[in-house]
This record gives sequence, structure tokens and C-alpha cells, in this order.
Amino acid sequence: MKIKHSLMALCILVLTAACSINPNIRSNYNQAIDFNQYKTFGFFQPLDTDGRYESLTSQYLKQATVVEMTQRGFVLSNHKPDLLINFHRDIQNKQYIDEIPITGYGGYRQYRGRLYYDSWVSYRPYVENYQEGKLTIDLVDSQTNKVVWQGEAVQRVNEEQLNNQQSALQKTVSHMFAQFPASTQP
Repeated sequence: MKIKHSLMALCILVLTAACSINPNIRSNYNQAIDFNQYKTFGFFQPLDTDGRYESLTSQYLKQATVVEMTQRGFVLSNHKPDLLINFHRDIQNKQYIDEIPITGYGGYRQYRGRLYYDSWVSYRPYVENYQEGKLTIDLVDSQTNKVVWQGEAVQRVNEEQLNNQQSALQKTVSHMFAQFPASTQP
């Protein structure tokens, strides 16, 4: 009986983990903008991912973004860039609650000459605590100070990703820029 419940709980965990391997990516951009008009990019000072100093998260995000933008033909510039990039990151504690059916068996009993088998179904709560991370990248036209492209990634964050943030952020930024409207240039 316990094996059956353990197996069912394991199946639920595997299915929820399988759904969260890659982040859920969304992007939006101003379709009236011709991205070929932009040649250079830079970063807001300070970034939203920074406080009084530049965090490791900001450093990792900058490195990954520079790779993606230069692959698309943009040039990093610290002097009046065409596009300014900003990052927003949020990690929240979440909880998944569900019910797992449990079948109880009471055995055989006799009533008025007939033999009955008692069984019933009840439900046991299943609670999973997890963290969900959200990363947003904004590309802002430096002349108009308006967002021209925004990418957003939402994903469950596991211990491995927290321990290896540089690799995790690099993969996430790469997934986000796959939806960037400007094509990759040689």
C-alpha cells in the first residue's frame, strides 16, 4: 500500500519537474520599429539587479547579453548607445497543493447472509514547496526612452541552478534572445 502511494507521489514529482526543464519564455516588441536602425547597445547605470554595487547576477547577465547582442551584429558602446539594456529579477517562494487519492480496504464482512467487501476512497494532501524565478530583459531606445523589446523568462528554480547561476543565466538569456526580432548576423 505504501509503495503505491510513494510511486504515485514520485510520478507527480517527475511530471512537474519535466514541465520545468526549460523556462517559459515570452517576448513582446514594438512592431513599428525597424531594428536595423540600431547599431550599438549599452547598459543602464545602475541596473535594477544592482543595489549600491554591481552584483554577480548583473555581471553574469551582462556577459550573456553581450554574447547574444554581438552575435546579432550590435556593438557594445559606453558612449551614447542606441539601445540601453536593463534587467529585472525576482525569486518567489511558491506552493503547489493537490490531493492524492487513497483507497482504503476494510476486508470482508457478512450482513444478512450476504458477503460484502468494504473499500473506500479518500484523499491525502500533497504539498510541494518550490521557488519560481522571473527574469525580464528590457531593451530601451535611448533617444525616446521607450521599451522596444522585452523578454521574460519564468521557471522553477532548483538548487543546481542556484549553485551554478552563471550557467543557468546564460542558458536562460540564450532562450530569451531566440525570440529577439533582429536576426543573427555573421
